[in-house]
Amino acid sequence: MSTTTRRIITSSIVFSAIFFFVLSALELPLSAKVTGPCANCHTMHNSQNGSPVARTGTGTGWNGSNQLAGGTVQTTPLGTLLTTDCVGCHTSTGSAPIVSLAGNDVPIVYNMTAPSTTLAGGNFHWVAQGGAENHKKGHNVFNIAPQDLNLNSAPGANPAACGDSTCHTTLAVSPGTNNYDRGGCQGCHVFTYHHENNNNTMSGVYRYLKGHGSSPTFPPLPSARRNITSFPDYVKGIGDSDWEYTKSAADHNFYNGSNAVYTSNGAGLTNQKTVSAFCAGCHSVFHDEMGSGSPWLRHPSDKFLPQTGEYGGYNPVTSYSTEAPVAWTNPATPARAEAVVMCLSCHRAHGSDQPDMLRWDYSAMNAGNGGAAAGKGCFTCHTGKD
Repeated sequence: MSTTTRRIITSSIVFSAIFFFVLSALELPLSAKVTGPCANCHTMHNSQNGSPVARTGTGTGWNGSNQLAGGTVQTTPLGTLLTTDCVGCHTSTGSAPIVSLAGNDVPIVYNMTAPSTTLAGGNFHWVAQGGAENHKKGHNVFNIAPQDLNLNSAPGANPAACGDSTCHTTLAVSPGTNNYDRGGCQGCHVFTYHHENNNNTMSGVYRYLKGHGSSPTFPPLPSARRNITSFPDYVKGIGDSDWEYTKSAADHNFYNGSNAVYTSNGAGLTNQKTVSAFCAGCHSVFHDEMGSGSPWLRHPSDKFLPQTGEYGGYNPVTSYSTEAPVAWTNPATPARAEAVVMCLSCHRAHGSDQPDMLRWDYSAMNAGNGGAAAGKGCFTCHTGKD
């Protein structure tokens, strides 16, 4: 073999290796598929050494040794051979926002100890502390926090649309006939399918956020999970590969937004597929009665962020703020003219250390003070008000 031939072969191998590495790196943020040992999540017969394995209930979570602990051991097996339920799997007794099991990372949405940092959706830690003041700091979810001490139903709900006994009223009750079996986590994350890759792409269902109008049966049949996008009432988006554990102006979620005029009925989510349309399913009044332009009656959502005036000082394309994020009408190719204000621009979906699940201390927002740090809270967008 000639030297030239060897060089060509070697170069081809190196190029192939580099190409495979780059391709793999590009694919990582798009993947939501669970990897690693099946025993991370499943038990074949709910029996090990003569004792039950599955555990659920308040207090279940991963301990410092990354083993499930707390809660109540279940003698009756759980559906799909799971070792715990949604809450147990995404709970930690410590402060870390991610639990690393063999071959797989688990995002934590409820830390029993105050979290060292929160992922994009926030954390249920504060609402779980109990009391009327803490109940302002998160969604009350079954097996995490009881019914809200301040509210009897979702704020901004429209009882005429859904009634007071459905999943649009509270998430603090277990799945049952009054909520289409969508109590607790399933009230928002209706369909979950951890063994498929399309959760974090614009062709899939962003973070399993979907309506229930097309399939009231829970758990959904396997065919329904596989063909989830054939049911049109779901959210689109591009999720960050580590759920914004690390984040920067270029490293974050890309949310789907819209500037269309729509009401919060099922067609709004079906046609727009935005996070705000999803939130409006329970908080419809805040969306439907916000007005149609400045001066607004309520803070706008699913509306373009103006490019002029005080708003011109914030360009999320070049200096994106993960403290006050925006959505895009085309998340795959963000453009300043297509930046959209959404519900998550101000709120954390699960909870925060602030009342109303806000991303910052609203009481510290002092207009005209001139002392707020650049890109801080309300003044991220309202740059001229500081």
